Amino acid sequence: MATSSWHRWQLTAPLAALSRPVRATRVRSATVPTGPAAASGAPGVGPATAHTAPGPSAAAGAETAVGGPTAVGRPGAQRDDGLPVLLGEARARQVDGTTCGSAVLVMLAATGDPALAEWLETGRLPEGHRPPEVPAGEVGAEAADRFAAAQREVKRATGRRALGPLPWPAALGTPPWTAARAARFPGVRYRVRPVDDSAADAPAILGLVESANRRGLPVPLYVGGDLRGGVAHAVPRHVVLAVPPAPGAALPGTLHLYEPAAGSVYSVPTADLLNRTTPHPALGGWTHVMAALLPVPA
Repeated sequence: MATSSWHRWQLTAPLAALSRPVRATRVRSATVPTGPAAASGAPGVGPATAHTAPGPSAAAGAETAVGGPTAVGRPGAQRDDGLPVLLGEARARQVDGTTCGSAVLVMLAATGDPALAEWLETGRLPEGHRPPEVPAGEVGAEAADRFAAAQREVKRATGRRALGPLPWPAALGTPPWTAARAARFPGVRYRVRPVDDSAADAPAILGLVESANRRGLPVPLYVGGDLRGGVAHAVPRHVVLAVPPAPGAALPGTLHLYEPAAGSVYSVPTADLLNRTTPHPALGGWTHVMAALLPVPA
């Protein structure tokens, strides 16, 4: 294994030990995908509609999960707009530089919770069901306001008691172990699995991600760089979501990645995520998949 890969593995492996998944919250149904995305033929990214439109670089606003804030317009990031994901008329983007994990968790939950999807789109909630992502109190009238409020609610929940009794520093985004605890989808829970894209088992792990997607299960992926960019790059730095393909649209050996900084979905051959040496727009301008939050039966 190359030196840079070895160090990346050593920094990522402890994340698995900190993952203590809990039973996913049961919801009214497990429709996948939900909302207009199903009608548009877009991959299952919760309630959002996906269609082509111009947009910013995928690297803009990428989150730091562990290693400090990521600069907007990360050096080396490629410009590629993917397939835009819309909530109402707004791009479904992370609300700030520390909420990509929160945006991913909201979209994951909305894919399996029609009530959350309905609230994000319209502001209405069914009687007797309030998803945990919906904050108490007044929220702005636009879908973008609701998505932002849900991200902040999830950010608070995943930061609380992240280090035993202590909170996680807000500037460092969403740690993988609390993301695994908070991730909810009917019938499953999530567990952190470290990934070294140059290791012999990397194709099998990405195959598990693809298999989960084919069963309608979204999978969060933590991504980052390696020691060639410095120690701060060799830890998970951003979060994307591998989403289920639209019915009948699955391509073997392909992942559909929702990238929350761009608010886009990218179709990426899994082979392109192995032994990478250059950034990829689907990874928010980063180079490596470093951990997967894999679903297991609840």
